[in-house]
Amino acid sequence: MNKYLSILKSNLSRIRNLSLYLLSAIVSGILSVLFNPFLAANLSSMDYSIIGYYSSFASLFTPILNFSLISFYVRKYFKIPENKRQATLDTIITALLIWGAISCMLILVLFFTYCRIAGVELPFFPFAMMSVFQLFFNNFLLLYQVECRMRSEAKRYFKITMSASLITILLSIILVIVFKFGAVGRMSALLLSSVCIGLYAIKKLRSKFRIDKSILKEAVLFGWPVSCSYIIQYFLTGIDLALLEPLNDVSNMGLYAIAISITGYLSFFYTALAQTFEPDTYKAVAQYNYKKLVKIVALISSLLISIIIIFVFFAKPVIAILTANRYTEAYHFAKILSIGIFATYLMVAIEGIINAFGFTKIGLFNKIISSVIAVAAYFYLIKTQGFFGAAWGRVLAPFTVFLISAASLFLLRNKINTMKYAERKN
Repeated sequence: MNKYLSILKSNLSRIRNLSLYLLSAIVSGILSVLFNPFLAANLSSMDYSIIGYYSSFASLFTPILNFSLISFYVRKYFKIPENKRQATLDTIITALLIWGAISCMLILVLFFTYCRIAGVELPFFPFAMMSVFQLFFNNFLLLYQVECRMRSEAKRYFKITMSASLITILLSIILVIVFKFGAVGRMSALLLSSVCIGLYAIKKLRSKFRIDKSILKEAVLFGWPVSCSYIIQYFLTGIDLALLEPLNDVSNMGLYAIAISITGYLSFFYTALAQTFEPDTYKAVAQYNYKKLVKIVALISSLLISIIIIFVFFAKPVIAILTANRYTEAYHFAKILSIGIFATYLMVAIEGIINAFGFTKIGLFNKIISSVIAVAAYFYLIKTQGFFGAAWGRVLAPFTVFLISAASLFLLRNKINTMKYAERKN
C-alpha cells in the first residue's frame, strides 16, 4: 500500500498538470459547443460557406507563415542548454514576426490571383485578410502554449487557452448576435481574439528582439521539409472545399462546412491528449522507448474511438441541438467526417514520431506520395458522389499517410537501431 501511495505522491504534480491540460481543452470545447446553437441561429448557409471555405486554407497557410519554427523549438527543447533557451525563443519570435509579415502579403497576393483564375464566387475581401492575419497572430499563442507544456506550467497553459476561448465567444456575441454582422462578425471575432492573445504572448515570451544566425540556420534546415510536409497536408484534409466550391451548391456547402466545424470538436480530445503527452513522446523517442510510444498512441486512440462511436450513434440529435434545428441534415456528412478525425489523429501521431527521430525529409516524401493519391481520390469521389465523396476523401487521405508512414518506419528500423547504439557509445 505504501508503495502505491509513494508512486501516487511522486506523480501528483504530473497528474495535476495532465488534468489542467485536459480541462482547458474540455472546457473550451464545451463552451464552443454550448455557444454553437446561438451562432447557428444567426448565421446563414452563405455565412457558413464563407467561413468554412476560408478556414479550409489554414493547413496550407499556417506552415508558410511559421515555417515550422515552433516545431523546431519543441524538438530541440530538451537538447538546448538551459542558458541558451531564451536566445532560441527570442530568435524564433523575431523570425516569426519578420517572416510572418512578409509571407502574409505574399499569400494574399497569390490567393487573390488564384481566386480570380479559378472564378471563386465567394467574396475575397475582407474574409481572406481576416483569415490570414488570424493565423499569423495565432502562431504566438501556439508558441506560448508550447513553452508552457515544455516547462510543465499547466496553470499558465490553462489561463491562456481559456482566455483565448472566452474572448472569442464574447466578441462573437457582440458582433454576430447583437450587431448581426454574420460571417464578417464571426471572422472579426476570431481575428481580434488572436491579435489580443498573440500580442500578450509576445510580451511574455521574449526578452528582446534578436536573431542568432546559427540558431536560425539550424531552425530553417529543420523547418523547410516539415513546412513543406504540412503544406502538402492541405491537399489531404483541406482541398475538398476548394473542389466543392465550383459546384455552386450553397445549401450543401453550408451543411458540409457545419459538419466539419462540429466534428472538429472531437479533435479537441486527441489534441489535448497529444499535447499533454508531447514532451513524453519526444523523451520516449530520445530514449528509444518504443513501448512507451505504443502505449501513448494506443491510449489516445482508444479514447478517441470510444468518443467517435458515441457521436456516430447520436449525430442527428446532437447536430439538431447544436444548430438550433436549422441545419440538422449536416449529420449525414458529420458521421463520415468523424471517422476522418480518427484517421487524422493516426496521421499526426506517426508523423510526429518520424519528425522526432529527425527523418523530416522522409516524412515529406511520404506526404508527397500520399497527396498525389489523395488528390486523385478527391477528384474521383467528388465527381461521382459530390459532397459525400468529399467526406469519404477526408477519411481516405490521412489514412493513406498513416499506412505509408508506418511502412517507412518499419523499413527504417535498422537505421534507428544504428542511431541508438551510436548515441549510447558517445
